[in-house]
Amino acid sequence: MRRRRRALAALAAAVALAVSGCSGVAGGAPPGAGGEARIVLGVEAVRGLDPAGLFNLTPSGDANRMAAIYDLLFSLDSSTGEVRPRLGRSLTANERGDEWRMVLRPGVRFTDGTPLDAAAVKFNYDRIKDPATASPLADLLDGVTVRTDGEYGLVLSLAEPNRAFDRIVATSLAFIASPTAIRTDPDFANNPVGAGPFKLDEWVRDYRMTLVRNEDYWQPDRPYLAKVTFLPLRDPLQRVNMVATGQADAAVPGSELSYMKFARSDGLEVASAEAGGGVMLMLNTERPPFDDVRARRAVRLALDVDDMASVIDPGASAPSGLYGPSSPYRTGAARPAHDPAGAQRLFDELAAEGEPVEFTASVATSGFFVRTAEYLQSRLGQYDGVRVEIETLDNATIDQKVFSQRDFQMSAQIVHLSDPEPNLSKLLARDGQTNYMGFADPEMDRALEDGRTAASEEERRRAYATVEKIVAEEVPVLSVRNQQPYTVHSPDLRGLTLQGDGSLLYDRLRVTG
Repeated sequence: MRRRRRALAALAAAVALAVSGCSGVAGGAPPGAGGEARIVLGVEAVRGLDPAGLFNLTPSGDANRMAAIYDLLFSLDSSTGEVRPRLGRSLTANERGDEWRMVLRPGVRFTDGTPLDAAAVKFNYDRIKDPATASPLADLLDGVTVRTDGEYGLVLSLAEPNRAFDRIVATSLAFIASPTAIRTDPDFANNPVGAGPFKLDEWVRDYRMTLVRNEDYWQPDRPYLAKVTFLPLRDPLQRVNMVATGQADAAVPGSELSYMKFARSDGLEVASAEAGGGVMLMLNTERPPFDDVRARRAVRLALDVDDMASVIDPGASAPSGLYGPSSPYRTGAARPAHDPAGAQRLFDELAAEGEPVEFTASVATSGFFVRTAEYLQSRLGQYDGVRVEIETLDNATIDQKVFSQRDFQMSAQIVHLSDPEPNLSKLLARDGQTNYMGFADPEMDRALEDGRTAASEEERRRAYATVEKIVAEEVPVLSVRNQQPYTVHSPDLRGLTLQGDGSLLYDRLRVTG
């Protein structure tokens, strides 16, 4: 890997030709004032940057661009799941948890001069709910009535209690766009207007996106930087090399945790956060062989997830449970042990009934997910009555085939759980948005509802302990590697604060070199 990294230095220099228009940090500027940050991400914003049109944002893709342009109503601590105010001052529930009051900061304006007031937030939420918008976020506001309460207050009335609704707002409903820009620009998704620390200056597709300082940002002493440039580059090792060779200031490598070690060996720094969730195998419970729980349990017993994590991502570890090390919902319960003999008994039982465990692992083309599929094929292939094929799909195809059509037997995704909500309900509820496995279990639905409506933290902890227990028994998903969002950066770039799934708070970035 080290030899490959050195060899790629030349390639990184070649890529630098594509960014030669991006100047480095402004020389002579006082520490923390002015300058530019060049940040390398994994993919281009192919769907544009309309908050109503995006879902499942990732730090290596649109989440960082959106945070820089729109800021957030509320942010979520990446490790603890704590909700913190930003454009919004407060978000509080009534005693039942079925009505939430949001109070905004007064005087905030979008970069086109439109006020970011209660009417603007209501416009955005009503637009998400409108069937004509076809927003992938619409389910999150199903049954929610939004009304304004003064110039900067809103009341959100829920169809049923949800004491974790503030987490839903912070993770999925935090980006608010200018109503004026949406109404007047039919191509708004490609000309986004927000109230964030930066505004769009230039966007050359598959080349670079340049943002410049919002001089009317709601925090008058921020942002510190004059400019942010996003550069799309698919290969994660090349992204790290861009920073190591001085052609960029930061990079989000994406799925693989092993790049943290390589980055540090090159004198770079890493901003990271321990989180829950992680890389999860998704077993389609609606299709053979995984419509039979015995097949799912056999795979769980057959795999040594500690070995798997170290092979697919050297230096990484397997999670001890659903929730992260800083989570109050961490139970400390031992995960099911690796049991090859028990696995073979189940495989034999299924084969004797004419149902051998034969399936295709459908994964993205990135090296990490390909290694995951190859590990499954190698280790599970050692058992009698098991055959694993591999299908690699580009991002557009996997989005269509796996995530939209659910035409797969086994796949994998990264699930971030700084707090159980809203991602656990999305993943495991019968009608959850990311329940690609087709998993349906009444006890699970009750436990998730109990977690959302719990009147005390103790009740909430009991509910999510039940969720973890059901996952261990029914195996709709199998966690095989821990989750730790991170950004690699130059020592000269400071103030990196991760929020949510791992995107940055851009008003805090500054250069010191």
